[in-house]
Amino acid sequence: MRVLLLSFEYLPVKVGGLAEAVTSIAEGLAKLGHEVVVFTPDHGRNLGSPVKNFRIASFGETLEVAVRKREEKGVAVYSLGGGLLSEEDVYGPNWEGLLKKAVIFGKASAALLNLLIRDLKPDVVHAHDWHTVFALGLIRKYFGIRSVFTVHRLNKAKIPAHYFHEANLGELAPYPDIDPEHTACYIADMVTTVSRSYMLEEWGFFGMFEGKVTHVFNGIDCTFWNEELLETSDLPREERRRLILEKFGLSDGKAFMFIGRFDRAQKGVDVLLRAIELLSNDPAFGDMRFLIVGKGDPELETWSRAIEKRFPENVRVITKLLPRETVRELYGSVDFVVVPSYFEPFGLVQLEAMCLGAIPIGSAVGGLKDTIIDFRSDPEGGTGFLVPPGDAFALANAMILAKNLDEKTLRKLRENGRKRARDEFKWENACRRYVDVYTGSVDRAMSFLL
Repeated sequence: MRVLLLSFEYLPVKVGGLAEAVTSIAEGLAKLGHEVVVFTPDHGRNLGSPVKNFRIASFGETLEVAVRKREEKGVAVYSLGGGLLSEEDVYGPNWEGLLKKAVIFGKASAALLNLLIRDLKPDVVHAHDWHTVFALGLIRKYFGIRSVFTVHRLNKAKIPAHYFHEANLGELAPYPDIDPEHTACYIADMVTTVSRSYMLEEWGFFGMFEGKVTHVFNGIDCTFWNEELLETSDLPREERRRLILEKFGLSDGKAFMFIGRFDRAQKGVDVLLRAIELLSNDPAFGDMRFLIVGKGDPELETWSRAIEKRFPENVRVITKLLPRETVRELYGSVDFVVVPSYFEPFGLVQLEAMCLGAIPIGSAVGGLKDTIIDFRSDPEGGTGFLVPPGDAFALANAMILAKNLDEKTLRKLRENGRKRARDEFKWENACRRYVDVYTGSVDRAMSFLL
């Protein structure tokens, strides 16, 4: 089968988890023997060798589109550059710039496929997130190719209808403001999202496409997130933890880590900070250590720094992006990873942690609920702890419970987590299910199924 993937991110261009997911899907499908092609904006990276140049009309101007191609792990990646397609800010330079960039990517994708169609007609086009709605719409309109649209996270935004008219898709814009995710789901043959729980939590949206909506869990690449690759792999975990904490100026103790965006709406950093304040009154706090890694909302950064200043023996805040290899060292050294999200379509942090033996403590939402097995519900098969979202008291209690577990139980949780991540959530499983989606031989979500 020949599969065309459309995405605004593809490694090494990475903003969030989308790049990891789409790259892993592409490479996984290629490993299964399928021919995989990716169209993505160049974002000023100039990756690959020049192969095509053509002109398109957009927003009253003529734009020269330069196409580069590279082959990576059996995947043909076409990067489309020129004008806003070469803007280095992946989702910018601002909201209007992003909308124009999405329209131009749509037109350029359809034009490129028009040039390649004799030798490169896909059996299916698989578009990822709303930024590809114009590309998906134009390819459906002009080529009639079977299509799949994946929602990695609902954006729930509206955009002015004139952008659809500019993209030659006026027939999809009957109202002044259009929900691009609804439009993409409406025109696609199949709709997927990245966990069953997230699909059900957002059934008010996904239920509108009942009959063609299903879930495909994301996966995790445990070949990278692997303890054998740690610089200190020969040391016991307790010694790795001591060295990591020492690196950040902390004495040894049970180590809890948060890593992610400082995003008040989703990631729950505020819940963690309130939990730390609550824990500060508990005797257990003395030998608890917290590494808070991330950046974003200025108020959350300020609050985090204030917590660090109040509890200098317990808390360190790292507000910079860390290389993946450094993050791997952290996962392989800390005892627990805290994922206190208000919502989480799938989440990768908990699986990255599980691959490397860090025990996740997460909110019982979305993909976290689907991937973490709560120790209190299943002492034999547990992989971590689940708490109600937004509940700082429950999070603090779970952290104290986790801290006080004996070493034998901790080892069991780590072993269960590694096995679950590697066996249940490997990318090969996800890619095989995507093939079933492409061919229509997959289960669908139905509102009357209880």
